[in-house]
Amino acid sequence: MRKGRLNAAIISTGILAALLAFGAVPAAHGSTAQRGAAPAAAAGLRVQDRSHDNDNPDNTLYALYQILNSGTAAVPLSSVTMRYWFTNENSADPLVFACDYAQVNCANITSKFVTLSPARTKANSYVELGFTAAAGSVAPGQGTGEIQTRVHHVNWSNFNTTETYSFISDPSFVYKDTQTVTVYVNGALVWGTEPS
Repeated sequence: MRKGRLNAAIISTGILAALLAFGAVPAAHGSTAQRGAAPAAAAGLRVQDRSHDNDNPDNTLYALYQILNSGTAAVPLSSVTMRYWFTNENSADPLVFACDYAQVNCANITSKFVTLSPARTKANSYVELGFTAAAGSVAPGQGTGEIQTRVHHVNWSNFNTTETYSFISDPSFVYKDTQTVTVYVNGALVWGTEPS
């Protein structure tokens, strides 16, 4: 009996020593603690956009993005969505979203159109981009790489780009931070300014 108690004490002391030396066992992927860390980590996310063309009117809204992580923790892209806000002048002509290229692979990008009611300044619609789990995470100090997208109508009706909140007209054609394309983590706004 004493021998059993002695062995238990030695084992307990050994476990305690190991915990002190090596720290607590890390949580498994997908644990509540890890999921809860995403909003805080997401504070470092920002989106950059660059012009593709500056035509007005135009039958295509081009948007080229990259999401950057200047935070200290990786952010799973499956928790991230992004909104491009625009005015759809011809609701009778259905909208089409196209991904032309993405470093994270176009197959890992989702999209949906949302009609706003009431309309906002320079926006009565937005296209929301999301990511599948296969897109992975954005590590600290890294980015998604380029994501090239287009919005057009089935019958190629024109857009008035001066009435599109997220449209960027910039002859430099280089990536710059933009506040008019908004980024969310688990539905909470973490970057950009929504139209009023």
